[in-house]
Amino acid sequence: MAFTEPNYNLVAGVYRGPWATKTLSDSAMPCNLAYSRRSSKAEVSENADSFAMLMSLLVPAGSDLRDLSCAAVQDVVEVPEGSGRWYQVCNVDDIGKGFPNEHRCAMLFKISEAMFGASYAGLVWPAPIP
Repeated sequence: MAFTEPNYNLVAGVYRGPWATKTLSDSAMPCNLAYSRRSSKAEVSENADSFAMLMSLLVPAGSDLRDLSCAAVQDVVEVPEGSGRWYQVCNVDDIGKGFPNEHRCAMLFKISEAMFGASYAGLVWPAPIP
């Protein structure tokens, strides 16, 4: 079964640069946030007492999302924009490259100041999670 291009039912805010000086680079990126039907993966944290699900952010082909393969610091996204749901972009690559259903996928890791300290000062997920 071939991949179909997703329905981009949400809008993401994309932030670029070191967090202390990050700037909003795109405030209206159409996207689809999914705990992927394509595959799913959990990553073990450094302390091995916890794990995090990697979420998939599906965006139109050519969308400008940056991971460490093309930037000194990976992007941070808020999905949906204005929700307080913060993620770090871990990996970006294309799906269906060269086909009519081509789109881009960014793997996301949930982040907050409570989880990572001053590295993400000011990032607090709302409770309950929207």
